[in-house]
Amino acid sequence: MCESNAYSTDGSILMEDVISIKIEGEDIHMVDILNQRKDLKGTIVEIDLDAHKIYIKIN
Repeated sequence: MCESNAYSTDGSILMEDVISIKIEGEDIHMVDILNQRKDLKGTIVEIDLDAHKIYIKIN
């Protein structure tokens, strides 16, 4: 599997095992491996594919 964890820029976990991200302006929609959804406003600032980490600046 190729899931990643999403973190805020301060290092706190926002969501584990993310398999899908959709961006609509400032809205970020994430879905995990259990098909649970989390929506938030922010900006993706870094994606580390090697470490499976996504960093999001929350607005």
